[in-house]
Amino acid sequence: MTAINDVTPLESGMLRSVVDLFVETGKPVSSKMLKKKYRLQSSSANIRAILHRLESLGLLYKPHVSAGRVPSDAGYRLYVDDIGRIGRPTRRVIEQFKSRMGRNRGDMRGVMTTTSRLISELTNCVGLMVGVFGPGGRVGRLEMILREGNRAFVILRTEDGRERMAEVEMDRRYMPRVVDRAVQIINERITGCPLVEAATRLTGCAREFTGPDREIAGIVAGESDFLFGGTYDLEYYLRKTDSTEEMPLLKDPRTLRALVTLMGEKSLMLRVMKNRIGRGVMVTIGEENEIEELKDFSVVTRAIPAGRCEGLLGVLGPTRMSYRSVMALLDGMARELIEL
Repeated sequence: MTAINDVTPLESGMLRSVVDLFVETGKPVSSKMLKKKYRLQSSSANIRAILHRLESLGLLYKPHVSAGRVPSDAGYRLYVDDIGRIGRPTRRVIEQFKSRMGRNRGDMRGVMTTTSRLISELTNCVGLMVGVFGPGGRVGRLEMILREGNRAFVILRTEDGRERMAEVEMDRRYMPRVVDRAVQIINERITGCPLVEAATRLTGCAREFTGPDREIAGIVAGESDFLFGGTYDLEYYLRKTDSTEEMPLLKDPRTLRALVTLMGEKSLMLRVMKNRIGRGVMVTIGEENEIEELKDFSVVTRAIPAGRCEGLLGVLGPTRMSYRSVMALLDGMARELIEL
């Protein structure tokens, strides 16, 4: 990773210009484009020398030999870290948000739907909102689905139809019949029990059982905070469009497949988002993201720390994103939701 001390103020300013111009146009940036757009006094040769230096630091790269340069994940990271104070969205955006909220002030799920839709409309990305609700409800049924290697999905379904999924890694791989038996015994103990009591019961099972049953119960118990704690619900929305120019997410088939997977496995995305609650403004770019399906995306989130709308706002989009305006939008919306 490039240390910020390796970059001079002149080079940092040039990087900002490259990122801003690439976000605006979607085209690899050349010295000629920079000179024309920003009316730079430096010669094209000097500009090329700075671009070459930024490329040698891993902050820019050429998608093709004869093309201009585009930011790398590391370049976007340095750009984001250099943003400093987050601005505010325009008054028109805030008034639009307040107007949309008017009819939903008493309905948290209505707030989530309206907010995620407006975020998507304003950013041309996926709008996200996580709401935190009390730990009410009862256990319906627990399932465990084996995956490749020693990994598995643990799925909790509540009696009222809600679902949570946790991915776990086991010390060894179990035969399906062994897992099925352990899960059956666990369900006999916790089905129908209030969520607030389920973690205690499951811990008791892990102490009472023996052999693989005990091991598997212990694995599930390790996810108790997520499975049985306060309810986290995710609302996400991607506005409809016939133009891939308006929606860069839809241009690349690989990115589109990953997006379909993420939007189809709600519990997977919810787990990622839940880990960001309470962490202020957070930006992860490309390879910084914790799951493979997010490696081609950037995720920007802003926690809502308290009040009736406690939770998280977010944007899932391409790494070529207007980070400054997205961060300002989420911060402004979060401040308004705190006041609800």
